[in-house]
Amino acid sequence: MNTMAPPNLTIDISVIIPVIDRTEPAEAVWRAYNDVLMQTNKSFEFIYVLDGPFEDYAKELDAIGERGFPLNIVHFNRSFGQVACLLEGVRHAKGETILILPAYLQTAPESLPALLDKLESADVVAAYRDRTADNVLSRLRGWSFEALARMAGSRFKDPGCVVRAFHRRVFDDLQVHHEQHPFLPLLAEGMGYKVEQVCLPQSRSDQKIRMHRAITYFSVFLDLIALGFLTRFMRKPFRFFGSVGAGCIAIGLAMGIYILIQRQTAGMALADRPALLLTVLMIVLGIQIAAVGLIAEIIIFTRNPSRSAYKIEKIVTHPDEA
Repeated sequence: MNTMAPPNLTIDISVIIPVIDRTEPAEAVWRAYNDVLMQTNKSFEFIYVLDGPFEDYAKELDAIGERGFPLNIVHFNRSFGQVACLLEGVRHAKGETILILPAYLQTAPESLPALLDKLESADVVAAYRDRTADNVLSRLRGWSFEALARMAGSRFKDPGCVVRAFHRRVFDDLQVHHEQHPFLPLLAEGMGYKVEQVCLPQSRSDQKIRMHRAITYFSVFLDLIALGFLTRFMRKPFRFFGSVGAGCIAIGLAMGIYILIQRQTAGMALADRPALLLTVLMIVLGIQIAAVGLIAEIIIFTRNPSRSAYKIEKIVTHPDEA
Protein backbone atom coordinates (compact mmCIF):
# COMPACT_ATOMS: atom_id res chain seq x y z
CA MET A 1 0.00 0.00 0.00
CA ASN A 2 1.42 3.39 -1.01
CA THR A 3 0.14 6.39 0.88
CA MET A 4 0.74 9.92 -0.31
CA ALA A 5 0.11 13.37 1.07
CA PRO A 6 -3.26 14.87 0.08
CA PRO A 7 -3.02 16.51 -3.35
CA ASN A 8 -4.21 19.90 -2.05
CA LEU A 9 -1.51 20.08 0.64
CA THR A 10 1.38 22.41 -0.06
CA ILE A 11 4.63 20.62 0.60
CA ASP A 12 7.65 22.57 1.81
CA ILE A 13 10.22 19.77 2.09
CA SER A 14 10.45 16.60 0.03
CA VAL A 15 12.60 14.01 1.77
CA ILE A 16 14.09 11.55 -0.71
CA ILE A 17 15.53 8.35 0.74
CA PRO A 18 17.17 5.99 -1.75
CA VAL A 19 17.20 2.41 -0.47
CA ILE A 20 20.33 0.89 -1.96
CA ASP A 21 22.49 -1.71 -0.25
CA ARG A 22 23.12 -0.32 3.21
CA THR A 23 20.04 0.04 5.38
CA GLU A 24 18.95 0.15 9.00
CA PRO A 25 15.50 -0.77 10.34
CA ALA A 26 13.02 1.35 8.40
CA GLU A 27 10.80 2.12 11.40
CA ALA A 28 13.65 3.46 13.53
CA VAL A 29 15.19 5.57 10.76
CA TRP A 30 11.85 6.98 9.62
CA ARG A 31 10.84 7.88 13.17
CA ALA A 32 14.17 9.59 13.82
CA TYR A 33 13.81 11.73 10.70
CA ASN A 34 10.10 12.33 11.14
CA ASP A 35 10.35 13.48 14.78
CA VAL A 36 13.00 16.07 13.88
CA LEU A 37 11.18 17.39 10.81
CA MET A 38 8.00 17.77 12.85
CA GLN A 39 9.83 20.37 14.92
CA THR A 40 10.54 22.57 11.89
CA ASN A 41 6.85 23.56 11.59
CA LYS A 42 7.04 22.92 7.86
CA SER A 43 5.05 20.46 5.80
CA PHE A 44 7.04 17.57 4.41
CA GLU A 45 6.73 14.30 2.58
CA PHE A 46 8.80 11.13 2.50
CA ILE A 47 9.68 9.55 -0.82
CA TYR A 48 11.39 6.17 -0.60
CA VAL A 49 12.93 4.79 -3.79
CA LEU A 50 13.74 1.08 -3.52
CA ASP A 51 16.56 0.13 -5.87
CA GLY A 52 15.41 -3.42 -6.49
CA PRO A 53 13.36 -6.06 -4.69
CA PHE A 54 13.73 -5.03 -1.02
CA GLU A 55 10.72 -7.05 0.06
CA ASP A 56 11.31 -6.99 3.82
CA TYR A 57 12.11 -3.29 3.80
CA ALA A 58 9.02 -2.59 1.69
CA LYS A 59 6.86 -4.43 4.23
CA GLU A 60 8.25 -2.23 7.01
CA LEU A 61 7.41 0.88 5.00
CA ASP A 62 3.92 -0.42 4.22
CA ALA A 63 3.36 -0.98 7.93
CA ILE A 64 4.20 2.69 8.56
CA GLY A 65 1.89 3.82 5.76
CA GLU A 66 -0.98 1.66 6.98
CA ARG A 67 -0.91 3.57 10.26
CA GLY A 68 -1.87 6.70 8.33
CA PHE A 69 1.51 8.34 7.83
CA PRO A 70 2.02 9.75 4.32
CA LEU A 71 4.64 7.89 2.34
CA ASN A 72 5.38 7.65 -1.34
CA ILE A 73 7.17 4.40 -2.11
CA VAL A 74 8.71 3.84 -5.53
CA HIS A 75 9.79 0.29 -6.41
CA PHE A 76 12.35 -0.45 -9.10
CA ASN A 77 12.08 -3.90 -10.65
CA ARG A 78 15.88 -4.26 -10.41
CA SER A 79 18.89 -2.25 -9.34
CA PHE A 80 19.56 0.91 -11.35
CA GLY A 81 21.85 2.75 -8.92
CA GLN A 82 21.60 5.70 -6.61
CA VAL A 83 21.49 8.34 -9.34
CA ALA A 84 18.38 6.74 -10.83
CA CYS A 85 16.81 6.67 -7.36
CA LEU A 86 17.51 10.36 -6.83
CA LEU A 87 16.18 11.42 -10.22
CA GLU A 88 13.02 9.37 -9.79
CA GLY A 89 12.55 10.74 -6.29
CA VAL A 90 12.86 14.31 -7.54
CA ARG A 91 10.35 13.56 -10.29
CA HIS A 92 7.78 12.59 -7.64
CA ALA A 93 8.69 15.38 -5.24
CA LYS A 94 6.25 18.23 -4.60
CA GLY A 95 8.35 20.43 -2.34
CA GLU A 96 10.60 23.31 -3.32
CA THR A 97 13.23 22.02 -0.89
CA ILE A 98 14.77 18.63 -1.65
CA LEU A 99 16.33 16.89 1.34
CA ILE A 100 18.37 13.80 0.49
CA LEU A 101 18.88 11.37 3.34
CA PRO A 102 20.27 7.82 3.46
CA ALA A 103 18.27 4.78 4.58
CA TYR A 104 20.48 4.67 7.65
CA LEU A 105 21.59 7.23 10.22
CA GLN A 106 24.77 8.76 8.81
CA THR A 107 24.53 12.01 10.78
CA ALA A 108 22.70 12.77 14.02
CA PRO A 109 19.04 13.36 13.01
CA GLU A 110 18.60 16.23 15.46
CA SER A 111 21.15 18.25 13.45
CA LEU A 112 19.00 18.35 10.29
CA PRO A 113 17.44 21.77 11.11
CA ALA A 114 20.93 23.31 10.92
CA LEU A 115 21.25 21.92 7.40
CA LEU A 116 17.89 23.34 6.36
CA ASP A 117 18.60 26.73 7.94
CA LYS A 118 21.80 27.01 5.93
CA LEU A 119 19.77 26.55 2.75
CA GLU A 120 18.24 30.01 3.23
CA SER A 121 21.51 31.58 2.06
CA ALA A 122 22.58 28.97 -0.51
CA ASP A 123 21.27 26.89 -3.38
CA VAL A 124 22.85 23.67 -2.15
CA VAL A 125 24.01 22.65 1.31
CA ALA A 126 26.20 19.58 1.70
CA ALA A 127 26.81 18.10 5.12
CA TYR A 128 30.10 16.70 6.27
CA ARG A 129 30.52 14.56 9.35
CA ASP A 130 32.42 15.41 12.50
CA ARG A 131 34.38 12.16 12.46
CA THR A 132 36.51 12.67 15.56
CA ALA A 133 34.87 9.62 17.17
CA ASP A 134 34.96 7.50 14.02
CA ASN A 135 37.27 4.50 13.74
CA VAL A 136 40.73 5.03 12.26
CA LEU A 137 40.16 2.86 9.18
CA SER A 138 37.02 4.74 8.13
CA ARG A 139 38.69 8.10 8.70
CA LEU A 140 41.69 7.05 6.59
CA ARG A 141 39.45 5.87 3.80
CA GLY A 142 37.40 9.07 3.97
CA TRP A 143 40.55 11.19 3.88
CA SER A 144 41.80 9.29 0.81
CA PHE A 145 38.47 9.77 -0.97
CA GLU A 146 38.52 13.47 -0.14
CA ALA A 147 42.10 13.83 -1.41
CA LEU A 148 41.21 12.14 -4.72
CA ALA A 149 38.14 14.35 -5.06
CA ARG A 150 40.34 17.42 -4.63
CA MET A 151 42.43 16.23 -7.58
CA ALA A 152 39.21 16.22 -9.61
CA GLY A 153 38.60 19.85 -8.63
CA SER A 154 36.39 19.40 -5.57
CA ARG A 155 36.84 21.67 -2.55
CA PHE A 156 34.22 19.87 -0.44
CA LYS A 157 34.91 17.86 2.67
CA ASP A 158 33.63 14.32 3.19
CA PRO A 159 32.17 13.57 -0.28
CA GLY A 160 31.00 10.23 1.10
CA CYS A 161 28.36 11.95 3.23
CA VAL A 162 25.09 11.80 1.29
CA VAL A 163 23.09 14.17 3.54
CA ARG A 164 22.32 17.16 1.30
CA ALA A 165 19.67 19.82 0.82
CA PHE A 166 18.83 21.43 -2.52
CA HIS A 167 16.45 23.96 -3.90
CA ARG A 168 14.25 22.27 -6.46
CA ARG A 169 15.46 24.48 -9.31
CA VAL A 170 18.98 23.07 -8.98
CA PHE A 171 17.89 19.61 -10.06
CA ASP A 172 16.18 21.11 -13.10
CA ASP A 173 19.64 22.11 -14.35
CA LEU A 174 21.85 19.31 -13.09
CA GLN A 175 22.96 16.61 -15.50
CA VAL A 176 24.02 13.61 -13.42
CA HIS A 177 25.20 10.40 -15.03
CA HIS A 178 26.15 6.97 -13.78
CA GLU A 179 27.19 7.06 -10.10
CA GLN A 180 28.25 10.70 -9.76
CA HIS A 181 25.97 11.29 -6.76
CA PRO A 182 28.88 11.86 -4.32
CA PHE A 183 29.84 14.87 -6.43
CA LEU A 184 26.46 16.59 -6.73
CA PRO A 185 27.71 19.70 -4.87
CA LEU A 186 30.68 19.97 -7.26
CA LEU A 187 28.42 19.61 -10.30
CA ALA A 188 26.00 22.21 -8.91
CA GLU A 189 28.84 24.64 -8.25
CA GLY A 190 30.06 24.10 -11.80
CA MET A 191 26.61 25.16 -13.01
CA GLY A 192 26.96 28.45 -11.16
CA TYR A 193 24.94 27.67 -8.04
CA LYS A 194 25.99 28.74 -4.56
CA VAL A 195 27.08 25.72 -2.54
CA GLU A 196 27.87 25.74 1.17
CA GLN A 197 28.81 23.09 3.70
CA VAL A 198 27.83 22.50 7.28
CA CYS A 199 29.43 20.19 9.82
CA LEU A 200 27.01 17.78 11.48
CA PRO A 201 27.66 15.29 14.29
CA GLN A 202 28.20 11.76 13.09
CA SER A 203 25.63 9.19 14.11
CA ARG A 204 26.83 6.55 16.55
CA SER A 205 25.70 3.76 14.24
CA ASP A 206 27.88 5.24 11.47
CA GLN A 207 31.04 4.92 13.55
CA LYS A 208 31.45 1.23 12.83
CA ILE A 209 34.07 -0.27 10.51
CA ARG A 210 32.62 -0.38 7.00
CA MET A 211 34.13 -2.09 3.98
CA HIS A 212 33.14 -1.97 0.33
CA ARG A 213 33.86 -4.25 -2.58
CA ALA A 214 37.02 -3.60 -4.59
CA ILE A 215 34.95 -2.86 -7.70
CA THR A 216 33.28 -0.01 -5.80
CA TYR A 217 36.60 1.76 -5.18
CA PHE A 218 37.65 1.23 -8.79
CA SER A 219 34.35 2.62 -10.09
CA VAL A 220 34.69 5.71 -7.89
CA PHE A 221 38.22 6.24 -9.17
CA LEU A 222 37.01 6.14 -12.78
CA ASP A 223 34.17 8.52 -11.94
CA LEU A 224 36.68 10.94 -10.42
CA ILE A 225 38.75 10.91 -13.63
CA ALA A 226 35.66 11.56 -15.74
CA LEU A 227 34.44 14.25 -13.36
CA GLY A 228 37.81 15.98 -13.30
CA PHE A 229 37.74 16.20 -17.08
CA LEU A 230 34.13 17.39 -17.21
CA THR A 231 34.53 20.11 -14.60
CA ARG A 232 37.75 21.49 -16.06
CA PHE A 233 37.34 21.07 -19.81
CA MET A 234 33.65 20.61 -20.57
CA ARG A 235 33.35 24.15 -21.89
CA LYS A 236 36.88 24.33 -23.31
CA PRO A 237 37.83 20.83 -24.57
CA PHE A 238 40.43 22.18 -27.00
CA ARG A 239 42.59 23.24 -24.06
CA PHE A 240 42.89 19.60 -23.02
CA PHE A 241 43.10 17.92 -26.41
CA GLY A 242 45.16 20.76 -27.85
CA SER A 243 47.67 20.50 -25.01
CA VAL A 244 48.01 16.74 -25.39
CA GLY A 245 48.22 17.05 -29.17
CA ALA A 246 50.83 19.79 -28.95
CA GLY A 247 52.86 17.64 -26.57
CA CYS A 248 52.82 14.73 -29.01
CA ILE A 249 53.80 16.99 -31.91
CA ALA A 250 56.62 18.51 -29.84
CA ILE A 251 57.97 15.05 -29.01
CA GLY A 252 57.77 14.04 -32.66
CA LEU A 253 59.55 17.19 -33.83
CA ALA A 254 62.26 16.76 -31.18
CA MET A 255 62.84 13.18 -32.31
CA GLY A 256 62.92 14.31 -35.95
CA ILE A 257 65.51 16.99 -35.21
CA TYR A 258 67.57 14.43 -33.28
CA ILE A 259 67.71 11.89 -36.11
CA LEU A 260 68.47 14.67 -38.62
CA ILE A 261 71.40 15.77 -36.48
CA GLN A 262 72.59 12.16 -36.41
CA ARG A 263 72.23 12.03 -40.18
CA GLN A 264 74.32 15.16 -40.66
CA THR A 265 77.01 14.54 -38.02
CA ALA A 266 77.36 10.75 -37.93
CA GLY A 267 76.17 9.88 -41.40
CA MET A 268 73.43 7.54 -40.10
CA ALA A 269 70.85 6.65 -42.72
CA LEU A 270 67.22 7.69 -42.20
CA ALA A 271 65.70 4.72 -44.00
CA ASP A 272 64.60 1.64 -42.07
CA ARG A 273 64.96 3.39 -38.71
CA PRO A 274 62.21 2.78 -36.12
CA ALA A 275 62.89 6.28 -34.77
CA LEU A 276 61.75 7.81 -38.07
CA LEU A 277 58.49 5.86 -38.00
CA LEU A 278 57.93 6.85 -34.37
CA THR A 279 58.59 10.50 -35.26
CA VAL A 280 55.96 10.47 -38.00
CA LEU A 281 53.55 8.59 -35.72
CA MET A 282 53.86 11.13 -32.90
CA ILE A 283 53.31 14.09 -35.23
CA VAL A 284 50.28 12.52 -36.92
CA LEU A 285 48.87 11.40 -33.56
CA GLY A 286 49.28 14.90 -32.14
CA ILE A 287 47.44 16.44 -35.09
CA GLN A 288 44.59 13.94 -34.73
CA ILE A 289 44.23 14.54 -30.98
CA ALA A 290 44.19 18.31 -31.48
CA ALA A 291 41.61 17.89 -34.24
CA VAL A 292 39.32 15.99 -31.84
CA GLY A 293 39.46 18.93 -29.44
CA LEU A 294 38.75 21.39 -32.22
CA ILE A 295 35.73 19.37 -33.35
CA ALA A 296 34.48 19.26 -29.73
CA GLU A 297 34.78 23.07 -29.54
CA ILE A 298 32.76 23.42 -32.75
CA ILE A 299 30.04 21.09 -31.43
CA ILE A 300 29.77 22.99 -28.14
CA PHE A 301 29.68 26.34 -29.94
CA THR A 302 26.99 25.31 -32.42
CA ARG A 303 24.83 23.07 -30.21
CA ASN A 304 24.89 24.97 -26.94
CA PRO A 305 25.75 28.60 -27.64
CA SER A 306 23.56 30.31 -25.03
CA ARG A 307 23.94 28.12 -21.95
CA SER A 308 25.42 30.20 -19.15
CA ALA A 309 27.79 29.02 -16.44
CA TYR A 310 26.51 31.56 -13.93
CA LYS A 311 23.34 32.17 -11.94
CA ILE A 312 21.89 35.55 -10.94
CA GLU A 313 21.02 35.72 -7.25
CA LYS A 314 18.81 38.81 -7.54
CA ILE A 315 18.32 42.03 -9.50
CA VAL A 316 17.64 45.26 -7.62
CA THR A 317 16.20 48.16 -9.59
CA HIS A 318 15.86 51.55 -7.95
CA PRO A 319 13.40 54.06 -9.46
CA ASP A 320 14.87 57.09 -11.20
CA GLU A 321 14.69 60.21 -9.03
CA ALA A 322 13.65 62.23 -12.05
